[in-house]
Amino acid sequence: MLKSLKVHVAIYLPVNLLLIGMWAVGGGAFWPVWPILGWGLAVACHAAPILAGVGSRTCGPAGQTMAGLGHAPDGATSADQVGATIEGQRPSIQSVAAPEGTVTILFSDIEASTALNERLGDLRWLELLLTHHAIVRDQVHAHGGYEVKAQGDGFMVAFASARRAVQCARAIQRAIRAHLGEQPAGPIRVRIGLHTGEAIRDEADFYGKNVVLAARITDHARGGEILASSVVKQLTESAGDIRFDNEREIELDGLDGTQTVFRVA
Repeated sequence: MLKSLKVHVAIYLPVNLLLIGMWAVGGGAFWPVWPILGWGLAVACHAAPILAGVGSRTCGPAGQTMAGLGHAPDGATSADQVGATIEGQRPSIQSVAAPEGTVTILFSDIEASTALNERLGDLRWLELLLTHHAIVRDQVHAHGGYEVKAQGDGFMVAFASARRAVQCARAIQRAIRAHLGEQPAGPIRVRIGLHTGEAIRDEADFYGKNVVLAARITDHARGGEILASSVVKQLTESAGDIRFDNEREIELDGLDGTQTVFRVA
């Protein structure tokens, strides 16, 4: 990432010097200020993860670290440049094969992320997202999950085992509380939803009613909560090491009838 930043700066400086030269020849109002400031913000967003110590982070089967967890940030996202930078930071954990047939789908997102973005600004939100993403990906890798996609502040992950999915969800919540629980703007709280069923796999993605069901369950989860379908409960509670409570009936957008869900204790 440092190399790409150097290239970015190497283009930024001569181009803007050229624009200043054109202004000096033509005179008038100092119009180069607009590309200098606008492009300068993009350069700052590019540099932010390196300055925060995240650019040296390595993730993957060979060794996973999470630099930057010692000074956790805050935020929520809006700028395209921020999103592009985050995508550029995405590590590969897809040495784990995508599961086939019956899968447990986990969805997660940060509660009230838009409001956090408004309060904290894009640069601090970028730092928070990189930390959040590192936490989630470390736990997904450790529990044998398959990252289907990451969109903004949310993840979709598939597991061949419902038990591993629940264990991963619990580990994510513990790590989020430990590293992002104390923020000047308030604790970062993640919502997680889980459902097990047959899903249609198309290359690296999954589709079908059970995927939609998992996403809708997540919509009903509160910050810091793991909400599981009754199928997940039936598959994982027999050993006695995973407890469920707060049974409730919910209506899911776009789906008929109600669904019984449980909070993972």
